Amino acid sequence: MTDIQITVLVDDTVHAPGLLAEHGLSLLVESAGRRLLFDTGATALFLGNAKHLGLHLSGLDAVVLSHNHYDHTGGVEHLIERYAQAPPIFAHPEVFRQSYARTREPNAAHRAIGFPYARGHEDLGRRGLVLSHNRDKQKVLPGMYLSGEIPRVSPFEDTGGKFYRDPECRDPDSVPEDQCLVVQTAKGLLVILGCCHSGVVNTLQAVRRRFPRRPVYGLAGGLHLLHATRQRIRATVSFLQDQDIQLIAAGHCTGFAALCALRSSFGKRFQVLSVGQRLRVPG
Repeated sequence: MTDIQITVLVDDTVHAPGLLAEHGLSLLVESAGRRLLFDTGATALFLGNAKHLGLHLSGLDAVVLSHNHYDHTGGVEHLIERYAQAPPIFAHPEVFRQSYARTREPNAAHRAIGFPYARGHEDLGRRGLVLSHNRDKQKVLPGMYLSGEIPRVSPFEDTGGKFYRDPECRDPDSVPEDQCLVVQTAKGLLVILGCCHSGVVNTLQAVRRRFPRRPVYGLAGGLHLLHATRQRIRATVSFLQDQDIQLIAAGHCTGFAALCALRSSFGKRFQVLSVGQRLRVPG
């Protein structure tokens, strides 16, 4: 196996001068000459950051979308517009729908927070893009797999927010399309998370069932603990300690309190994700 390199193209914080941040996530995953874009952030920002870092996103082997929220799917249209030969897109079939969140202002329309292009899935298909849908574990590239749907079994985890499937915000949305990317390395499994709406405990339990006899070496991405209670953060950290995780690189929706708890518990095994950062894991 060759080394795995992850470059942060979009996150909520910036690691180096000349780069920009936004609320969102986009990671470039490279291994053995293969290049995969995991999520696309909210806008075209990932393209500008990639250019500043000397990275070209033409010739990508795949794009993976972790779930439907705009801060992970908003860059899809910009990628298609920039490059004539767009790579195949791997995602749960519900990624291309809309979702909503309540607004705080009285009498204001509720916010659309899902896949941001009204023409959505049908338009992407008409434009000749290869769309691969999965609900179960699926191979994306050699050594890289989408997890499939994550069963919600942990008693203290939830979607981490109040989301809805309808504009009136009456039909709750549990974000069933949420998936992670699992990368096989010589050290064990590297689990790459978008927002982890399923909960990191639920996610790792599902990964262990679907990849038996393979230890989880590390986590990278958003853990969606921004609005978590202290009790949930403590329970999550305790679970991760029991799993003997050797690398946790967290950012985006993890939240300051959770980042501090992870730093305190994992020390040098923990780092904060930010734009421009490059992670290398021995293949």
